[in-house]
Amino acid sequence: MIPSDDLRSEIESYLGFLIDHELEDAYETEPLNRTLSENKQAFKRAPAALAQIHVTSAPSGGNISALKPQSLASLNPAMVLHEARQRASAARTLDELYAELAAFQHMPLSHEGGKGIVRFRGNPDPDLLVIGECPDEDDDTASSAFAGKPGEMMDKALKAAGVFDKAMLTPCVFWRPAGGRPLTTEDVTLNAPFIHALIKLAAPKAILLLGASAVSCVLNLDQSLAKLRGRQVSYGTETPLPVMASYPPNFLLKQPQAKGLFWRDLLQLVVSAKL
Repeated sequence: MIPSDDLRSEIESYLGFLIDHELEDAYETEPLNRTLSENKQAFKRAPAALAQIHVTSAPSGGNISALKPQSLASLNPAMVLHEARQRASAARTLDELYAELAAFQHMPLSHEGGKGIVRFRGNPDPDLLVIGECPDEDDDTASSAFAGKPGEMMDKALKAAGVFDKAMLTPCVFWRPAGGRPLTTEDVTLNAPFIHALIKLAAPKAILLLGASAVSCVLNLDQSLAKLRGRQVSYGTETPLPVMASYPPNFLLKQPQAKGLFWRDLLQLVVSAKL
């Protein structure tokens, strides 16, 4: 039996994950019972050479604030948040929203070396809004969401579910954090008015949140993704939208065994929202 292209790709992805994590020596030409004592040391690695390592203690008080330009070091957070809300509420179209983002010079995240704003891609009048993790290097280079291999994987999934032409894809924040660092509370708070404005302007029928950062930015929840995924929740109060949280594509590329759970989440949302 010749495996299908999808099955072959799944196997290759899984083997690639094992190799990336130095687990390739788990394979032999014949099955090996590793519960037997004579087999447990079959792949004993040579001991690493001893090396003298000098550890220098990090200076105390270092934090993300050091990434801010000097002009933003003493800003009043409440005043900056007020400006963010004003700018976000002033936008009447998606293009206007991006213009307000570009003019919002008090967003510390925009001064961390990213090439510019990372815009959505896909249908500007979507049925499904897919909100992913922070922009990565490929997204930053392309100035577009879900670029590179994660985007290719997501496109294939959306096409298989029959919603590719109905979907808009956007990151949960609009600039790449320096070095791909985790988001801070300040990042989430100042970004929130703009991502909520984007949701309002896009007016989707359902929202798919991919990753913990997306959940924090949209739902303001500090829950583990493992506990939240698979459960449909609501967004908004006037006309609540169905929301499903699931695994981001960059995680699925490293852990292909989770693809089945992601696929189940996507189909559940598509069916329940009648997309």
